Amino acid sequence: MAAPLKILVAEDEPLSAMALQAQLEAMGHTVIGPARDGRQAVDLATANPLDLALLDVRMPRLSGLEAADEIFRIRHVPIIMLSGYSDPELVDRASKAPVFHYLVKPVSMQDLGPAITVALNRFQEWQAFQDEAHALEQKLEDRKLVEKAKGVLMAARGLSEADAYRVLQKESQNRNQPMVEIARSVIMTDSLLRDHA
Repeated sequence: MAAPLKILVAEDEPLSAMALQAQLEAMGHTVIGPARDGRQAVDLATANPLDLALLDVRMPRLSGLEAADEIFRIRHVPIIMLSGYSDPELVDRASKAPVFHYLVKPVSMQDLGPAITVALNRFQEWQAFQDEAHALEQKLEDRKLVEKAKGVLMAARGLSEADAYRVLQKESQNRNQPMVEIARSVIMTDSLLRDHA
């Protein structure tokens, strides 16, 4: 069984909400809520740390999909949508929201456990992808700075591109700083000198 989680439940049908709460607590999880509408779900997510959210698609004041968007902006957690309808349009809309699984009600404990596991795994994959994308973006930005600093050195000291790179590399080793930090210093110094001139 999965480690105990803090799970936000938002379900406007009292009997369904009670059933979900009982099932989750029987699985060892802590239930936050249940919220009676989407707005209350967002408020609960704002006020409480949570590991996962179970949201009904159709709720008053704020739909489950709208609530999912707001909750995901507040807390990056996996979200499972619940619906009494297997409406293809709703499934399509849910696939465009920050939703990591979709269950059709009534939800049994046999469905709920695997759905939580799948949502957690998909969420971890999404996080890894985001981290990788961010790291690649940062590498690209760092590379642009190094290229710009090489250009500054080439212009200022009449160096070849390879020699300018070696200067940055040597300075990086001498100062025990990443090359991108040396590049930033070179660019900043050049900018200050140009402004002063």
